[in-house]
Amino acid sequence: MKPRQVVSETTACTGSPLTLVQHDGRHFLECEGRQVDASHLGSPAMQLVTTLSRPFRPARQPRLVFLGLGFGHALRAAREALPQEKASFVVLPEAAAIPDWLSQHLYSDPLDDERVLIESLSPFDLLPTELEGSQGIVGDLDHLDALAPKSWSITSPTILANYRERLKHGGLLGLLATRPVPGLEKELRRAGFEVATDLVPLSQNSKKNRILYLARKGNYLRSH
Repeated sequence: MKPRQVVSETTACTGSPLTLVQHDGRHFLECEGRQVDASHLGSPAMQLVTTLSRPFRPARQPRLVFLGLGFGHALRAAREALPQEKASFVVLPEAAAIPDWLSQHLYSDPLDDERVLIESLSPFDLLPTELEGSQGIVGDLDHLDALAPKSWSITSPTILANYRERLKHGGLLGLLATRPVPGLEKELRRAGFEVATDLVPLSQNSKKNRILYLARKGNYLRSH
């Protein structure tokens, strides 16, 4: 087993320290020893995005917004699930350095697609009006909570109302968590979403599951 190696360090958008670590052939993003993401644990995020993208396959210009980048697992799944030339994938990274880290250190660069748009916004900011009409918003709550400011909470009525406003009718908010988030389903419904949950395995051979939240704004109307 190879020793842990600190590959690079930076500061996240919230001021927290963020470290890229390599260990035993795998990469990890860590914040003060707390894991933010891992290069080998992308299966739940990919399943989430594959499921979320399914209703939007007929859309001519689907747009997904990613609250955080991590190792790009969700983004990689979106690129495959939505092959439309005019699709757009808007990424709000946890730190400005992460896109360069992925391009330099991953065997397959998830950003190597002209449809990917890296924004300077924080994933903890309210989404601007320019993102109105988006088909989907995607976030991993474990990754976000590792870096989130104390004032940020996914159950905030203001935050959920903002997400709902930015989604088109029938758009989906997709979230992942290791444990049930107290009050989240209630607040999603209160904000005007229809909510479904599911369990997905952490990895192919894992007995541990992650919780998948899918919240729909009304019913999806097919674009013509």
